[in-house]
Amino acid sequence: MKFYALIAAMLLSGSIAFAHTDPIVMIIDGQSVKKSEFEYFCQKNHLGNTVDSKSIKVFTDGFVDYKLKVQAAKDAHLDTLPNIRRVLKRYDDVESCELMPDKGSVHVAHILLRLGQKASYQEQEVVERRIDSIYQALCKGADFADLAKKCSDDKGSAVNGGTLAWFTKGQTVQAFEKVAFSLRKGEISRPFMSEFGYHIVKLLDKHDDGNQKKNVADAKVENWRGTYQQQEEVENLLLNEICQRNIWDKAAADKKGLAAFYAKNKKKYKWEMKRLKKMKVNLPQNGEYPDVVLADYQDSLEKQWVAQLKKKYKVVVFHSMLTTLNIH
Repeated sequence: MKFYALIAAMLLSGSIAFAHTDPIVMIIDGQSVKKSEFEYFCQKNHLGNTVDSKSIKVFTDGFVDYKLKVQAAKDAHLDTLPNIRRVLKRYDDVESCELMPDKGSVHVAHILLRLGQKASYQEQEVVERRIDSIYQALCKGADFADLAKKCSDDKGSAVNGGTLAWFTKGQTVQAFEKVAFSLRKGEISRPFMSEFGYHIVKLLDKHDDGNQKKNVADAKVENWRGTYQQQEEVENLLLNEICQRNIWDKAAADKKGLAAFYAKNKKKYKWEMKRLKKMKVNLPQNGEYPDVVLADYQDSLEKQWVAQLKKKYKVVVFHSMLTTLNIH
């Protein structure tokens, strides 16, 4: 019993230690936000040079609003839209790749089946079936170079059996880079997705910089940044979709609301009308307003919407955790 108690204590102390290294800083509708995620977004917004209590509070308020909108988009099932599903699938395809050092350079061949950013879900399924059939043929022993010449949509490399020039980190898109550096010499990847379409990659050769152990450690340290970059891309797509529907389209279509907003704030826009007149620009006619009026009306609708979201979703912020941010 003492042995099991000791193991339990070790496991508990380990979990507590981990919690202290990356504690939860806020909870949005039951969804936890860890300190590392908050720090990532702080750094992305160049907060590192102005870290004080006031700037942290302003950023925190904006970050909460951002998360509330994303949660509203998820509740509206906007993550099932084809363009967002494609991005999610792209990350799912590369998520299983073994974490490998990303220093040095690699030499690969690939087969690409292009898929446009605005392709329908049905078009995506057709391309998926094609890339899967190519992969099955490779698994059965088909020659990679021959299939690249016959099937790849990257005609520049297809003539050379799909062979690309040597490249290092940062010279290609993240999804492609992650898979390429995860392979062993001669290994062929499973089909995966990037913003260009579906790929299958074969590693022809690899050169490292002689610091493999250090590079693996660096890759592990930076892994969370890649995770948050992926999350940020998906959340921005969701944010764009929900704002398009709830704010931008609504404001443009709401003629009565826009007219009432302009009538209430007419004095505020006298300077804009004078500026347009001075520039000899045709002044807005009845039922038309300067662009700044529509922008302000959209902002007004957004503030009302966020206020409703704050009533709908429970928000808990652990302010004490925000006093120890590691931002630089």
